[in-house]
Amino acid sequence: MAPDYEALEQLALRQCGFVATDQASALGLTAGDVNCLLKSGPWISDCPGLFRLDSVRRTALDEFAKWCTWFAGRATVSHYSAAELHGLGHLQPRFLHFSTEVPIMAPARQLALHRCILAESDCEQIGPIRLTTPVRTVLDIAAGGISQELLDEVVSDGVAIGRLDARELYLSCENAEVDVAVRVELALVANRSL
Repeated sequence: MAPDYEALEQLALRQCGFVATDQASALGLTAGDVNCLLKSGPWISDCPGLFRLDSVRRTALDEFAKWCTWFAGRATVSHYSAAELHGLGHLQPRFLHFSTEVPIMAPARQLALHRCILAESDCEQIGPIRLTTPVRTVLDIAAGGISQELLDEVVSDGVAIGRLDARELYLSCENAEVDVAVRVELALVANRSL
């Protein structure tokens, strides 16, 4: 199979400039072809198993796009990071949070990996970034160690900006652990959403 450089560039443009070496291989590029691209100019090495088209404009979403590309669909932006991307609260997470079904070692210290099974209905895709829905995000952070005050803020922001529907969030508590349901209901009551 001859290398498809045009398809490689189109793929990079859809993924904020990033391409995983496995993706390049599927387009007919060998390790030698990738090394030539890296030496010749417009491509740069970003981390093992990933490279980037340097001419693509950098954005605040690059780190999310980078790791979504690296994980190749095996992990989803979740918890505090998903809340940040949805505009829910002011959590300012120290780590990039991802949920994954399979045990994967975090390839970088800046990543926090959560092991859980996500249904397709728990996720949405925004460009190259796969993340949990606002409802699933609230349930995930409510199950973690977030304070009730911060959870109240997350829910309040989500309802105020239209990213959360109070009734949908309330109904989602039917399938949640009891302590999670109680915390989410308290947040809804605190925001006069119930």
